[in-house]
Amino acid sequence: MIVHVALSIPIAKTFSYSVPEKWESFIRPFSRVTVPFHNKTLTGFVIDVEAKDDAGLKVVSDIIDIFPLIDGMTARLCEWASHYYVTPMGMVLKYALPQTLKIENYIVIRSLAPCSSALEGISLKKAYKSTGKDTIFQYFQDGVIELRDIFAEKVFEPSREAGAAKAVSKKTLYIGNIENRLAYYMTFISELISEGKNVLMLLPDYYAAGRFYHKTFADRFKNNVIWYGSAIKAKAKMDAYFKARNGNGFLILGNKSCIFLPIPDLSLIIVERQEEDEYRNEEGFNYNANMLALRLAEAEHIPIIFGSASPSMEMFKNGEEGRFNVIGNEQEIDKKYSIVLMKKGLAGQDVLPDKLIAVITDAVQKNENVALFTPRRGYMSHIQCLECKRTFLCPFCEGVLSLSKKGNMLACGICNKSFTYEDQCVYCGSNLIRTAFVGAEYIEEELKTIFTDSHIMNITAETIKKLRKTVSDISDGRRLILIGTQSLSKIYGMHVNKMIFVGWEELVRMAGYRSEEKMFQIFMNLLDILAPEEIYFFMDRKLAVNPVRFFGLERFYTEELKKRKAAEFPPYSRFFLIDVEKKREEAGLKMLDKINRILEQEGLTEHVTGPMKQKRRGFYRWKLILRGNEMLFQKALLSIYGLPGVHIEADPMNI
Repeated sequence: MIVHVALSIPIAKTFSYSVPEKWESFIRPFSRVTVPFHNKTLTGFVIDVEAKDDAGLKVVSDIIDIFPLIDGMTARLCEWASHYYVTPMGMVLKYALPQTLKIENYIVIRSLAPCSSALEGISLKKAYKSTGKDTIFQYFQDGVIELRDIFAEKVFEPSREAGAAKAVSKKTLYIGNIENRLAYYMTFISELISEGKNVLMLLPDYYAAGRFYHKTFADRFKNNVIWYGSAIKAKAKMDAYFKARNGNGFLILGNKSCIFLPIPDLSLIIVERQEEDEYRNEEGFNYNANMLALRLAEAEHIPIIFGSASPSMEMFKNGEEGRFNVIGNEQEIDKKYSIVLMKKGLAGQDVLPDKLIAVITDAVQKNENVALFTPRRGYMSHIQCLECKRTFLCPFCEGVLSLSKKGNMLACGICNKSFTYEDQCVYCGSNLIRTAFVGAEYIEEELKTIFTDSHIMNITAETIKKLRKTVSDISDGRRLILIGTQSLSKIYGMHVNKMIFVGWEELVRMAGYRSEEKMFQIFMNLLDILAPEEIYFFMDRKLAVNPVRFFGLERFYTEELKKRKAAEFPPYSRFFLIDVEKKREEAGLKMLDKINRILEQEGLTEHVTGPMKQKRRGFYRWKLILRGNEMLFQKALLSIYGLPGVHIEADPMNI
């Protein structure tokens, strides 16, 4: 027998191996196997099986699972994702079924015949060691043992395909505030759980949104609510995995990775705040969970609801063009607001503006809650060498680095990587460094020296992960001054009287072609979650924008889509980014030449912008942007995928 295996490496082809006779009857499509590859042992997935032999092939080393854990629904989703994101199948499957999923640790054996009585009650992992994996596989195939998970003690067996086809899936975009969205979701969830059907709800994160929704739904549906995803321990995650895989009448909450869960009787998918960047996966392979959720709903004929106060441009466009049923009649924002124009914003200032302090003082004297938004989370968010005049940029994504006094670290706000700050220029070695553009950490420090009796909290992507309670619980009835980035919009259940925007207009320079969309979404989500009574804008006079154009959803989206269409930007076209990085310029130019020849052979030259050359920390980098769709670039990009020093990203967030 010969198997064709997709390895979890960036190479767009399968590799052929022969199968030892003892494993032949157990091999199935999507079985995980270990195989020799270039003096290493790698894990891969069987994609195809041929009933013939080839003595010249290397031999499969081992089978990992007693039966394939990838079910038909997940396999179809992975195949689509591989094509849509032009990613080798092995890379997709690696993420869909991570190696950390150690099934054998949480399965116990029940003996069904005298020959297997010695195995009664022991774990599958121990049984493999004591009796031999091939013997256990044979016992299972012959029906003399049964497998049960250690949590619910339910039978663990291969997933079954769904029965009769369901009606055509209904796609809904619900635009409304948090209270209305929650009520809308609750109606459908309650009905389906009572019928013993399963619902999958995607949330952007666990620490804020996840905790809020888990508590809210658990109060209503008790043990029928489970969380699968990051931020929980391995055993708890496996408990959730088995419940989702074997149970009925569950609401499964999770972040982007749970889109690959094999869920029987899945009857509804909900995606809350689908515009959040947390739905984008940047490791393993690049994908957006929104698109996978939509594809899953379409393929399996399941209704799907996208809920938001500020949907993405693509989702709004789908609604405008009739591909989604749009529900929501939110009116234009009618809030009391004030604009304060500053000479230089907060750049390089040693003290906070008097007018800003006056607004916060007024709130404190009135015993009001106040929240202050800033786009920067660190202490200072612009570090520049006075010798060579270069700004400190992230070596991975070239985002502007910010300085955090806590731990003396440099952090990238785009890719979230961090580095130790050496107090010298990374480019020329000079110690003449200038910092500017204050962030949340600086503002927090300053306000704590002024409002010593107030409870002041810093709410950013880092600090929110450390919270063990909701902010309203932590406040314990005391009035709060909240300072933070867009993470403030995830403080569910919190109300503030005054909402202050400091540096909001700077997002125009920070978010590429999506800048105004991000400004709108941050603005709307902060108002949605915190429900302020008064709004204040402190803006740099030279960069100031008129906030009124962001006060109406339909008007803003209509104008923005017109601009995107004229420029042929997403959602009217897709972008694919080819990133080449080499230590030597000559090597990079040779690689660029090779890539250009491939693109030219496929007739794609007119779809290419670039290359754009940069030099960062001893490396040369070139960027090529392809404008089109996956069908157009499929063959060329898969040919380029495995080239050394080359990275491909579909639908990059920043261009």
